[in-house]
Amino acid sequence: MMQNGFKPDKFAFPFALKSCAGLANLQIGKLVHQHLVCCGCDSDVFVNAALVNMYAKCGNVEDARAVFDKMSVRDLVSWTSMISGYAQNGYNSETLSFFYLMRDLGVKPNRVSVLSVLLACGNLGASRKGEWFHSYVIHTGFESDVLVATAVMDMYAKCGSLDLAHKLFDQTEGKDVVCWSAMIASYGFHGQGRKAIDLFDNMVKAGVRPNYITFTCILSACSHSGLLEEGKRYFEAMKGFGIVPKLNNYSCMVDLLGRAGQLSEAEKLIENMPMEPDASLWGSLLGACRIYGNLDLAEKIADRIFQLDPFNSGYHVLLSNIYAAKSRWKEVEKARLMMGRRGATKEQGFSLIEFNNVVYKFGVGDRSHSESEKIYSALQELSAPMKQLGYIAMTDFVLHDIEEEAKEEALSYHSERLAIAFGLIKTAPGTTIRITKNLRICGDCHNAIKLISKIENRLIVVRDMHRFHHFKDGVCSCGDYW
Repeated sequence: MMQNGFKPDKFAFPFALKSCAGLANLQIGKLVHQHLVCCGCDSDVFVNAALVNMYAKCGNVEDARAVFDKMSVRDLVSWTSMISGYAQNGYNSETLSFFYLMRDLGVKPNRVSVLSVLLACGNLGASRKGEWFHSYVIHTGFESDVLVATAVMDMYAKCGSLDLAHKLFDQTEGKDVVCWSAMIASYGFHGQGRKAIDLFDNMVKAGVRPNYITFTCILSACSHSGLLEEGKRYFEAMKGFGIVPKLNNYSCMVDLLGRAGQLSEAEKLIENMPMEPDASLWGSLLGACRIYGNLDLAEKIADRIFQLDPFNSGYHVLLSNIYAAKSRWKEVEKARLMMGRRGATKEQGFSLIEFNNVVYKFGVGDRSHSESEKIYSALQELSAPMKQLGYIAMTDFVLHDIEEEAKEEALSYHSERLAIAFGLIKTAPGTTIRITKNLRICGDCHNAIKLISKIENRLIVVRDMHRFHHFKDGVCSCGDYW
């Protein structure tokens, strides 16, 4: 259009921006933004709504909000684009705050807004807030919408209330493949692979045809529960449904084989795939090398990963973990230097806990909380009874060549332990403590929390980046397989 001398108008720009959003092409989207300003279209409500949507879907939430704040008139599309942008890009607290702003200004939330806040509550593990939004769903009539009902169910499952999630699943009418798949995935995250299998079989009997996402869910469930043969059977069953396995399905199989210790078979599967493997797929196998201490294969895999994704700090840290477990401190230092040279910064671990409808966040060694003295004191008081029950710090999880006593102290104040200690001092005896962690729980904290659950006679539910752990009476629901 522009090459032929035609000047775009306020009707053309929204279509161009929509295309950029669909392609997630931020660079072209910014060029279109520049052109629309030059053409004097930056005050049009529909153009601005399309701008907000483009920036949000391209992951640039800050620029989306900047455009939104400058709008003199905001339609429902712009409000919806902004709240869904927050939710889809992991700005969970901002999603909830934005919903409250909508409500306070008299903007009636639509289906997308409701789905966004339910997703945010699930990600935060904020069950009390989630209960309020569930009530809102009922009172506003969204409960009959199967997608919203699925989101409510998924929210409860992510907050650790699996029984309630299944109850809602049973009550949902007109369950589609998305609803069935979400419930299968929920059982998988909680380590209940057998129930996930039963549900998959019931879905097929009910006449609902699974898709590749459903198979991703069931394969992941088998992986979390160590159901190797069952996982292989479902992978082969995809052909019977006319489904060609995609990268996610292969990733689940590699994870399943790797967790089961069949590292060579997992490597062979990757080598023989009909598509090129990505870094995350190789990363699944690198994680298995960490579990089984296979340093030679880990180094080989790491070379491939760094060619595909040199800037992801998680893989550098994982390789450092493998070296540290073998006390190869020079290699640990080399891995860290390589990470620094490439500009890859380590993602900081944190844990969340909800109390009195407020979500509290703790980092490793965090002393910013107003009750830090009580929190640290509670952990110190647990130290003696834990050792009496046989606790020995797994110091190979500390990535520094320092004295053993210093390593033990470093492990004692990981974010999940601080959050649990906060829960212990703030809630009544016997109350379930629910924690959400953004990274994988380390082996030492896993052992420590088992003992804390026994000493305090508490059910402690921890959701890490991969799955749920239900600690009770000194035992974890994962069976130490995660």
